[in-house]
Formats: sequence, C-alpha cells, structure tokens
Amino acid sequence: MYGGFRKIWALVLIAAATVFMMVPYQGKTVHAAEPIVVVIDPGHGGENLGTDYLPIPEKVYTMQVALYMKQELEKYKNVVVYLTHTQDVDMDLTQRAEFAESVNADFVFSLHFNMSISHGLYGSEVWVPSTGTLYSQGYSAGNEFLMQFEQVMGLFNRGIKTRIGSKGTDYYGITKQCALRNIPAIIVEHCHVDHINDVANIQSQNKLQEFGICDATAVARYFGLTKNEEGGADYSEYAPLAVPVPEARVYNDTTAPLYLEAKLLDYNSTSRYATVALSAFDGESPLQYYAFSTDNGLTWSMLQPWNKGQNEMTVTVNVGYGKKDSLLFKVMNLYDIATNSNLLELN
Repeated sequence: MYGGFRKIWALVLIAAATVFMMVPYQGKTVHAAEPIVVVIDPGHGGENLGTDYLPIPEKVYTMQVALYMKQELEKYKNVVVYLTHTQDVDMDLTQRAEFAESVNADFVFSLHFNMSISHGLYGSEVWVPSTGTLYSQGYSAGNEFLMQFEQVMGLFNRGIKTRIGSKGTDYYGITKQCALRNIPAIIVEHCHVDHINDVANIQSQNKLQEFGICDATAVARYFGLTKNEEGGADYSEYAPLAVPVPEARVYNDTTAPLYLEAKLLDYNSTSRYATVALSAFDGESPLQYYAFSTDNGLTWSMLQPWNKGQNEMTVTVNVGYGKKDSLLFKVMNLYDIATNSNLLELN
C-alpha cells in the first residue's frame, strides 16, 4: 500500500498542490483594532503528571515556562495574555479549549516537554492542526518557535508535524478541540528530558526562563508586536513565514525513507576510522538523523543529525576495537521511521 511508487508520486502531488491548490494566508496582526489575545496552556496538571522520566514531572516544567512566557509577553504592546490554569489542577483538553473560546483567543500555545521510548531522540518539535488556515497559521507560528530554540538555545530542530488519528481527524486533543472552535493551536515540545543533548536545558531556572523568553519572542515575531519600553524589540515590520493554505488535510508520513545507500571511501584498520558516502531519499518528509552499527543492527550509535535538505553526505565514524568487520547505517525521517543501508564489509 505504501510502496516506493507511492513515494515517487508524492513529489508530483506535493508540487501540484503547491502550485494549483494553495493560496497564501495572512493571520491577524497588531494592526487590528483590538488587542491580540494569547492563551498559554501549561501542559498536564493535577493527577496528569505528563512525562515523569525525571524526579520532577513534566507538569512542573510546563507551568514554570508558561509563567516566564506570560511575564515576557506582557512586556509587549497590544496583547492580552491568559493561562488556561495557574494552579496544579486537573483540566481536560475540552475545558482548555472552552476557556480559550471564552476569552476570544486568537491563538493557543500548549507547552510541553518530550520523551522517547528508545530514549534516543533529541531536539524540539511542534505539532499543528492538519487542515485549512489552522494548518497555515500553526505552521508559521511553529516555525518561529523552532527558530528561537535552534538559534538561541542551540537545540536540534525536529520540525513541524501533523498527526492523524484513527478517525481521520487530528490525533492530539488540544489542537482538535481548538479546531472545532476555529481557534489556531499548536503543541510546542521544547526538548527531550531523557537525552543528554537536551536535559541541561531544564536543570536550572535560568534555562527554563530562557525557554519562556524564547516562547514569548516567537509569539511577538509571529504577531508583529512591539515592546512597551522605548528602544525595545519592534517586530512590526517583521514578516513571518508565509505558509500556503492546503485544500486537503495534510497527513503525516507513515512510510520509511525510500532507500539508503552506503559506499566505503576509506578505512584505516589501525585507527579504526571509516569514511563512508551516504545517499538517501524520502519523497514525503525530510531526512533527520543517521546512525551506524557494527553488529549488523543489534545495537546502534547515538543518532547524529543528517544534513538538512540534502540527499547525500559523507561521514567518518570510529568503529571501535574488537572483532568488528562490517558497518551498517540507518537513516530516519521527520517521523522517526528508519531505513537501513546495504552492509559494508571492512576487511
């Protein structure tokens, strides 16, 4: 059902959709007569701990970052900021969307922290609604968040994604409930609490405050806000990413990259370093990570970033000592689905 033929035709369909089926969308700006209404949703709360991989559960971090975000965002003109809740209480996703509707929210930003089953993933990502202007607005705003995390905090950018549930609608409750009320909403996964690359970003109040400031700056840039104090940040002339409005639902990629080919360029049996040319392709979502194995895929190295926007890259890896006479690579796409390479013999 999801073979290589479908992958290749996906490129044609994507190009056609971009040219013939989409038009740019411009959201509300500060030039509107009324203030921008922003609702910040600290993820989880009450008995819903969220990710509890660390001794401090996710709900604590989301509330702290939300408060820092609100504090920073309120330094700007023409914006009103609410939190869906300010206490550690149980609040379901419908209630959060109803609250946003009650205050006439222009946007809902649901703050979260991430964890992977393998504990091997790292970086930031944003989940957006899958249809219409809600998709376009979500993608554009999400891009601002990821740029802040990448450029200011040095976090790996895992991209902007949709996820469709078994009923053919948005999987995540907050985006789905807000979409029913025609309110743009995104889920911001700041970083992974279970990976060495990310965990330092939640281990101090300074870092959590930095997340809050980055979040507020992303919103200010998206809406073109200006700070209250003279000489403060002024984004009134800034143009966020213009994202076409899709005519049809934007589905998440459910297939692996089409191929990954590995070619051994050099191997030093003394230093145990191998230089390998990698070539991969995925017609439906970007390539994101690569890793290598010296035991035919039983264990893998830590994931490394794939060169963004490229189908080819050359890597040098240390295969280590012991009886290791082969090398296998894998590449993962935006949705963390992997394809293995051909096996390289090192002898």
